[in-house]
Amino acid sequence: MKTRKFHISEIEPDIGIPAGVKDPLRPERFERIRRSHLARNTGITQFGVNQITLEQGVFSSLRHWHEGEDEFVYVLSGAPTLIDENGETELAAGHFVAFPAGEANAHCFTNKKLEEAVLLVIGSKKPGEDACHYPDDPLGRIER
Repeated sequence: MKTRKFHISEIEPDIGIPAGVKDPLRPERFERIRRSHLARNTGITQFGVNQITLEQGVFSSLRHWHEGEDEFVYVLSGAPTLIDENGETELAAGHFVAFPAGEANAHCFTNKKLEEAVLLVIGSKKPGEDACHYPDDPLGRIER
């Protein structure tokens, strides 16, 4: 079996609100987000790996938490701000945070600095076994 080697430059990022999202909430927060779906574009199906690039004023997502999926976020560069149930925490390159499945710590990231912030987001994928909660928005609980 041949080793499959990739480079980030081979993955075309999605920019802005993902196609298929109808009537997005607060679209101005997400217009310039860049998402490179590393796992999806390389044949990995059991978990997601995404490189997220946030310009100043851009958010990673709506604040949310998962019932059935773990999430792990590693800061590659920049100084993003984590917004969770504990308030706001500024992070720097080398910091990482974990959000275990079922832990009701709704979270998202934003970038308040001029320098871009780049995150590596890794999460389990359990279709049909997860529900996502959005406590700040009228979405409520969404089964995935």
